[in-house]
Amino acid sequence: MLRKKPQRTCVGCRSTTSKRELVRLVRTAEGRIEIDPTGKRAGRGAYLHANRACWRRALDQKLLARALKMTICEEDAAALRAHAETLPEAEPETVDDVA
Repeated sequence: MLRKKPQRTCVGCRSTTSKRELVRLVRTAEGRIEIDPTGKRAGRGAYLHANRACWRRALDQKLLARALKMTICEEDAAALRAHAETLPEAEPETVDDVA
């Protein structure tokens, strides 16, 4: 029997997808936010797609702060925005042509 793949919801766009396709951010015990590339660090986590649109929306509308149940300090917000600028723009959804 096949195992189900874990599903998570992107904080930015609210779409559900495979956990492996999302980037996990974690609230540390010190009250900071860090990117968790392994997805296994201790702390409250939130997930985002690896594109600028989801990161900007999550930061601008304070969706990430709400998901992590904390206030994001300016230093962490600046670091997350800098990381977001290195990400690609959102990929347009593909529409399958039916012949």
